[in-house]
Amino acid sequence: MNGGLFITLYDEKTLALYLKYGIYGFLMKPVFGDQPATQSRHYQALADYACSREGAHVFFFLKRKIVYGGRVKGNTDIASFYLNGDSSPMGRKANAELFWDESDRYKKTDKNGVFKVDGSEKAQPYILMFDENEELTGKYISSDELYFELGQYPFPLPSNSIQGMSFCTLTPGETEVALKQINENGKQILLESNENMTLDNDATIFSKEYLDNEYINEAHLEFSILADLSPIVDLVNNNNYILCRQVPISPFKPFNMDRADICLYDIGKPINNGTVPSIIIELKNQRANFHAYEQVVRYLKWLEKITNEEEFKSIKAIIIAESFFINPQKIDLRYNDMITMYSYKEKKIYNLKLGTTKQ
Repeated sequence: MNGGLFITLYDEKTLALYLKYGIYGFLMKPVFGDQPATQSRHYQALADYACSREGAHVFFFLKRKIVYGGRVKGNTDIASFYLNGDSSPMGRKANAELFWDESDRYKKTDKNGVFKVDGSEKAQPYILMFDENEELTGKYISSDELYFELGQYPFPLPSNSIQGMSFCTLTPGETEVALKQINENGKQILLESNENMTLDNDATIFSKEYLDNEYINEAHLEFSILADLSPIVDLVNNNNYILCRQVPISPFKPFNMDRADICLYDIGKPINNGTVPSIIIELKNQRANFHAYEQVVRYLKWLEKITNEEEFKSIKAIIIAESFFINPQKIDLRYNDMITMYSYKEKKIYNLKLGTTKQ
């Protein structure tokens, strides 16, 4: 089993270009300071990239069509994406060269790799690259074909909730369904690109040495954990997981579906065909109180309804926060044995009964 990345595009010209070169770069506001602003969505976008690993399948979503791109290439055990120029703090830290530049497609500026789109400065500081599959790349199905098949699951999945998003991760189960549909029913999309771009093969790939542990917001913490699971490997037991983020863990609702920050899907023991996570992780970049605990309880209440007894017992939840202050009298303790609380600052597990952390 493999995971997938679901990327929304808005015009056929861009899709043709990305399929031609096996590449994708999200348009982002460049950051030339030490860090983006605290309220910036920079790390939210980067957290999507952090879920990628070599072999993940790339799908493009365009005008009710789902088009297969290829398989991510790069890193296996850590995030697999490339740093593109100096328009991000990480790119400057790595002294990354600009190897992909779409400035000619938009309005150039005097900054290397920065261009204007609808009057706003944009860049592509992070790039995904994927290998073409001769049989599948460029094949498509209608979005209805995918969603009809996913209708067998009586709970929302990431692809059900992509509206308003440019990028989302797919569970292993969704990925398998999409691949099956494209294999069996896919038609070749008739797109050709006459755009010629320069692509330097010596691109700088992400390395965990570019991470830091001073988190400006929760998305920054989320990115760091997704990019490299090794600091918490003792909590998750192994590194044999497909990673997803912002996964709906709730019944279908008209709005405000509960979303888990991080979900890990054990590919050795998938639950419900790889559509239900084996581990859910809730994050707080500062102190966590009873609200964080109750959020996790809501996830577990729902997962208990959509799994059998054996499956549910295999699920665990982790709350990762700077510190904890939780009054046991204010919380529902029925799932306490399934929940681990971990201080990333002290690198210790929090003991709810004692109100202290321990090794």
